[in-house]
Amino acid sequence: MKIIATTAYLLLISLIGFNVQGQETPNVIVIMADDLGYADVSFNGSIEIPTPNIDRIANNGVLFTSGYTTYCVCGPSRAGFITGRYQQRFGFERNPLYRVNDPYMGLPHDEMTIAESVSQIGYKSGIIGKWHLGAHISNHPLNRGFDEFYGHLGGGHRYFPNELTIPNSYDANNEDQSYRTWIMRNHSHEQTDEYITDEFSTEAVDFVSRHKDNPFFLFLSYNAPHAPMQAKAEDLALFPDLVDESNHKRKTYAAMVNAVDRGVGKVLDKLQELNIEDNTIVFFLSDNGGPESKNASDNGILRGGKSDVYEGGYRVPFAMQWKNRITPGVYDNPVSSLDIFATLSALSGSPTNAEKPLDGVNLIPYLSEEEEGKPHETIYVRKFDQDRHAVRHGDFKILYHKDNTNKKLYNLSTNISEEDSENLYWNATYLTKRNQLDSLKAEWEKDLKHPRFLGLLHDELVWATNITLSETNVEINPNQTKQLYATILPEDAFSNVIEWNSNNSAVASVDETGLIQAHTEGFALVTSRVVDRQQVYKRCIVKVGNPATATGIVLSDNNINVLTGEKAQLSATVSSDDNSLYAVEWSTNNPSVATVNENGFVLTHKKGFAVITAIVIDSEQVSAVCNINVNDYKATTNLFDINVPDVDDINIYPNPVTNGSLTINFNTTVKSARAEIYNAAGQKEKRVTIEKTDQFDLDISTLKSGIYFLRINVENKVITQKVIVNHLQ
Repeated sequence: MKIIATTAYLLLISLIGFNVQGQETPNVIVIMADDLGYADVSFNGSIEIPTPNIDRIANNGVLFTSGYTTYCVCGPSRAGFITGRYQQRFGFERNPLYRVNDPYMGLPHDEMTIAESVSQIGYKSGIIGKWHLGAHISNHPLNRGFDEFYGHLGGGHRYFPNELTIPNSYDANNEDQSYRTWIMRNHSHEQTDEYITDEFSTEAVDFVSRHKDNPFFLFLSYNAPHAPMQAKAEDLALFPDLVDESNHKRKTYAAMVNAVDRGVGKVLDKLQELNIEDNTIVFFLSDNGGPESKNASDNGILRGGKSDVYEGGYRVPFAMQWKNRITPGVYDNPVSSLDIFATLSALSGSPTNAEKPLDGVNLIPYLSEEEEGKPHETIYVRKFDQDRHAVRHGDFKILYHKDNTNKKLYNLSTNISEEDSENLYWNATYLTKRNQLDSLKAEWEKDLKHPRFLGLLHDELVWATNITLSETNVEINPNQTKQLYATILPEDAFSNVIEWNSNNSAVASVDETGLIQAHTEGFALVTSRVVDRQQVYKRCIVKVGNPATATGIVLSDNNINVLTGEKAQLSATVSSDDNSLYAVEWSTNNPSVATVNENGFVLTHKKGFAVITAIVIDSEQVSAVCNINVNDYKATTNLFDINVPDVDDINIYPNPVTNGSLTINFNTTVKSARAEIYNAAGQKEKRVTIEKTDQFDLDISTLKSGIYFLRINVENKVITQKVIVNHLQ
């Protein structure tokens, strides 16, 4: 079935943009499941696991039969989606370890996220659920463009509240411990009393409710049905036929998927209730294929699963709706998770980095047939550590496993299961096609980077801790060369690749072997760094010719106030009596608070004070300093953005509260509600569940005098009231 945009939509986009209830740009919600099998949603044929709410997205909009993620495991796939760029371009090709003290173990700081883009044009952005893009505070979602975060920093989590025994996420030392941390709300930590899939769904409904009058981007990032396999009894009870001992894991998996589906339904219902469905684009997908042997997922007709470069590894359930804007249908051409960022940016006009162009495309013109052709003629994947490579171009796909051996060529239109009995690689009839895909693979991979950090696979290996250089001071003349050599220590370290760079390549450049090429008089600082242990490096001062002594230096900033985890870029202007080019050596007096690299890029780590010093190389008397004052994040919410309504659903008394007890009156008997009390800083002070009553007394005797917010979630409706506590009366 072809996808056709409504005439009204085409007029709207060409003439005046979007305007629903006064809002000119669409909201976007991305709902991402974790390790969901291709065949485990009804719209892809699942019979065992009905997913009526997820199916609503496909039925209301577009079912993508060839929807791909950028990778076949969680972390890199999410890095590709959130930047709109193939993550191999910036070295995010491994699942990061949970390392709260390592700012390099995660998304590189010079990559723009979708949240950083849309925040510049007034969108409110939130992520709920799994992050997995770095546990150091510099990679916290609020330091990567998001306005709100409610979730966990690592790659997975336990689901039941009683198993979350580590209050502070930054006290977890490894992946296993990270699964047991309390849930973070922005920069604070909260105990939860719900199964966390349900908790995340409730928070998503709340986010939508609070931002209904403002353009928003929401990333609802479920960690289900990722292991550990844990499900609620009532969800397990829905699958009585999955009773065999051999199917026990499948039953739990089905129950976990049902919880996700239930949450998707709550979000869709809220969009309808608030009358913003027509101006909200909703995407649903998995971050990679299902790991069938680990969580009993089912990738159906597709070969392989999570971690594979066969279709089952990264071809995923994928659907999108934009009610009354895109006519429902099925779309068979390849699309990618990369396209979500590109689509939102094109529709909203949000900025992107021209020096790092997006790999995705705006899907809307293709779905409306305004644009001919396919969104992607070619889909790429590379797994560096396993030496696996795949390129799909049109209907044909080429694969390599291990040093360009085990070569395969499949025609997916006739061999979607990638059966080796139909391997066409050695068939002379397809030599031209094989060469074409070989050429595409080589062209794409020549610009990819080596992984920038070690990952889960390397946790037990020996890591590099030091480098020795053959020389640390070099004096040469213009047009001369000098070879540097670096040795990684310890000698049995897994890391064996050195990355070379110069901070003043106009004076002296350096190639990938450490060969210095001098160009003109001046100074440069050449750095030798372990490529996947970025914090392990050594520097060599290079003097070219006889440059004059520097006479002064001015920094771009001399005093900076930032919040913990925020970054800053410093630059230096050096003056002299001639036109020599100078390099600056940067240092910090308090690396536990702030560090600086050879290019003046500052990362902050915790509250405190640090002095960043810039010294002109070979002119130690010429220096300048920048004072860095790093403040703690204060936990905040958007409660203060709410115009507290006069509602008929409840009333509360007394207000102000003087006797330690607040009575909540509902206008009807409620089956279930959740009441939460937040203090003026936005921190949750108390939460209780209310069941089968029209009146409830809330004990707040332990609260100090002050202003609070009572937030009640009843039947997926959020009601907020201001409460004043005054024990002094």
